[in-house]
Amino acid sequence: MRPLAGIALALWLAGCGDVSAQPIGAAAGDGGAADSSAEATSLDGPAGEGASPPGDASDFCSGHGPIPLPGTDECTGDLAHLFRFAACACDSLAVSGALTTTSFDSSTDGGSSVSGGASIAANGQVATNAQSTVGGSVWAGAESLASGTPAVSLMSPAGVTSSIALDVESGGDVLVNGTFLVGHDLYADGNVTLQSGSLSVVGAVHLPAGNTANGVTSGGGVSHGPVQVPPPCDCTSPIDIVSIIATHQGSNDDAAIALATNGLDAPASPVTLPCGQYYVDGVHGGAVELDVTGRAALFVAGDLDVDGGLKVVLSPGTELDLFVAGNVELQGTTSLGDVDAPARMRLYVGGNTVTLSANATVGANVYAPSADVQLASSFEMWGAVFAQSLQFSGDFTIHYDTSVLDEPGCAPPGSPCKTCDDCAGATPACKAGTCTACLTDADCCAPLQCNSGTGRCQLPIE
Repeated sequence: MRPLAGIALALWLAGCGDVSAQPIGAAAGDGGAADSSAEATSLDGPAGEGASPPGDASDFCSGHGPIPLPGTDECTGDLAHLFRFAACACDSLAVSGALTTTSFDSSTDGGSSVSGGASIAANGQVATNAQSTVGGSVWAGAESLASGTPAVSLMSPAGVTSSIALDVESGGDVLVNGTFLVGHDLYADGNVTLQSGSLSVVGAVHLPAGNTANGVTSGGGVSHGPVQVPPPCDCTSPIDIVSIIATHQGSNDDAAIALATNGLDAPASPVTLPCGQYYVDGVHGGAVELDVTGRAALFVAGDLDVDGGLKVVLSPGTELDLFVAGNVELQGTTSLGDVDAPARMRLYVGGNTVTLSANATVGANVYAPSADVQLASSFEMWGAVFAQSLQFSGDFTIHYDTSVLDEPGCAPPGSPCKTCDDCAGATPACKAGTCTACLTDADCCAPLQCNSGTGRCQLPIE
């Protein structure tokens, strides 16, 4: 079954289907005040109904009131539609070295593996230039590509077999050099050109009338008809990260821990962040360590610029939402979040630069819609990444934590909507302006598929 629905225009709104970002401290045992209350997992009503305002530490720490988004009835719990893909780029995603994506669920004992969940996508072009092992699908929308540029370009060295576990979804031509195996179907709104090697598709190849896939081996044959592959990454209306941060400048919990607005400029010792919402002008220094011991949110009005290494340590069960208005430049030995549970840290970047050292250890979900993320060496991360563009000159490995999709947000069922991104929970599809249950894959936002038995949208299964 193949999702055809377009991606939403409004990132402020609730997640698609069961997709909604794990709100801060939604899990019991979060190391803060929520430990003492069974209500720690309660997220009743939208942000205007029970959600605590910034600075109300008692409600925040008891598990009520994920952070409201200014100018909306939504909250941070409704943002996980940003992380439906392991890697998503508004422009292009290119990997020169080996590409590997896997998925797991950190909420289960031992972090059990999840087959088919680790998809990658770009609104423009997806290009690989070495062995690829993609544990999901490859999506490319072909937006703003020059004439003759393939939306999907798959290159692999001679004698090496590359694989894509599920589908290839291309809004334009597909170009293949090397040996590739596609586990399900291939959809291309254009031609499929095999320049060298072989392309084997377990399912069918879907092309518009008059287009060709010469030399491709397909278990389901070639089917001609309309092919629709809308841009998969929701880039039209990025979150106003600067406004979210500004809201907390005068209403926060800084006084409770005697944190000055310049308190993270070269701190002499590790800074502990207990449960609360904190605001600083910037984070700078030779080396900075943040020890998160409760349900925490940190709002940074300037840059996150640390040349001696940033270390963010999450105590068991805790979570951190880190909003940065400016750029992120991290050199030295850097460690963000928890590689065993990356869904517990979310990093939102408003600037146009994200630079990480080659030896950075990242266990987090990173949203940087204006940033061109370029890494010149091999890089491995746990979580998900959303950026303007993703360019990796070396190998790139990402382990996608599907549990970021599990927790409910604030949007009530049956809300008004324009697209599926406006809907959540038991009513994930948008029909006739109202959120309702899904009936087909076309009702769900990419790469999700409809579970017709429950009416909910979920990650595809290999």
